[in-house]
Amino acid sequence: MKKIITLLLLFVCTISFGQDFEKRAERIKALRVAFISTKLDLTSQEAEKFWPIFNKFDEKQIFLYKQKRQLMFKLKPENTAGMSDAVTLKLLDDSEKIDADMQNNKRLLTKDLQGIIPPQKLLLLKKLEEDFKNTLLKQLKKRQGSRSED
Repeated sequence: MKKIITLLLLFVCTISFGQDFEKRAERIKALRVAFISTKLDLTSQEAEKFWPIFNKFDEKQIFLYKQKRQLMFKLKPENTAGMSDAVTLKLLDDSEKIDADMQNNKRLLTKDLQGIIPPQKLLLLKKLEEDFKNTLLKQLKKRQGSRSED
């Protein structure tokens, strides 16, 4: 039953790619929540404590990811051609700081969830995050492949 729900959710995700970015982002977030909930098999007590912590983590990761994307745009070769070495090095340093902040945010999540969910579920959560990302990428590639055949 869980596999059917997961497949159904992933199918809905592929349909949502035709909508605007905000709606798509919300759908992906909802699918991710459903994917994690289904696979992690949280008790009601665990879920009550887990989701506020996870959502706080996720919001910060999204914020940091947006900062990283903006910075990477500035670091494109065509954008750095006229920059001084000092400015370029500062941007590289900022990029590394954002990477460190993202990693620290992941560590904080693990620390905050200890005692709320068992260590086995913490480990599974890390795998589920990667599994969800890979599943989305496969669906996107499949969809792009079907478009190129038309």
